Amino acid sequence: MKRILCILIISGLIFSTTQVFGQQLAVGQHALEDLKIRIYENGTASVVHEVKGDKTKPVQVEMFNGSLTNFSVVDQDGNSVQYSTLSGSPMSVLIMPTDRNVTYIKYDLPNIVSNKDGVWEWNYHGPSDITFTDFYFPKGVDVIWVYDEPAYLGEKGSRIHGNGFPIHYVINESVSIQNVQWQDKGFGVGIRTASGLGNYVFDQSQKTYAFDVTKPNSFVTIIMPQELLWGPYDITINGNKTLHTQYHNNGTHVWIGIRPASSGTVQITGTTVVPEFPLIMPLAIAISAVVLLRFTNRFSFH
Repeated sequence: MKRILCILIISGLIFSTTQVFGQQLAVGQHALEDLKIRIYENGTASVVHEVKGDKTKPVQVEMFNGSLTNFSVVDQDGNSVQYSTLSGSPMSVLIMPTDRNVTYIKYDLPNIVSNKDGVWEWNYHGPSDITFTDFYFPKGVDVIWVYDEPAYLGEKGSRIHGNGFPIHYVINESVSIQNVQWQDKGFGVGIRTASGLGNYVFDQSQKTYAFDVTKPNSFVTIIMPQELLWGPYDITINGNKTLHTQYHNNGTHVWIGIRPASSGTVQITGTTVVPEFPLIMPLAIAISAVVLLRFTNRFSFH
């Protein structure tokens, strides 16, 4: 929501203290800033606004709604910077014209991320004028779900575009291995989910792999050995097609994410199955690479 700019005439305004409180008015120009958020294991988020300085005009910076703790406004050396706060919901900070290249506004959002049955969730609503947010997640988080779509982080953070979206993740998410034996070969299919799992059924003649989930709307990742079952894949829940995302490939296994709306039987149908795999491998690798490109515009990692 963009605020309507108001004309404010201030006569003899002197910042004699570090923090001055005023009315909620739109003063100065919107900030050019980078927003960085580091989330800790207890669900607290540490926020840093890296605000670019302006030599001629004051800059207004919108904060998050809610309780802000450990609040500070500092320069690159950690020295306190004079500022004014404009009360309202959300609060804004006014930084006067400066020769500093960057001013850092820092604070914590205590317990902003909640835990439900092992899944951490944040219905993220940042400052309205932010385009990109750089997120850094707790150690042990290598996959996040945004808008019910998974993204693989590895050891990196994630730059996410937009505002007003749910983020879900699991710390140190366990992997259940379902062992498939085909003739003299064994294959381990990994399943990552907070849902309970039922027995699997592998049907080589139908090119299908199926298993049961016990909780609806659970986040499920299938780590499929490509030598066992190669994509592109069709996935159903109780016989009805469900959306899925192929979001990571390490060369031997592919990560497939789904969030079925109901409990029941998940069935994955591939295009090639053991022992057909070696015959189509070069073509399939090319197809797989093209499919992975679809995510480059949504998430960036660093």
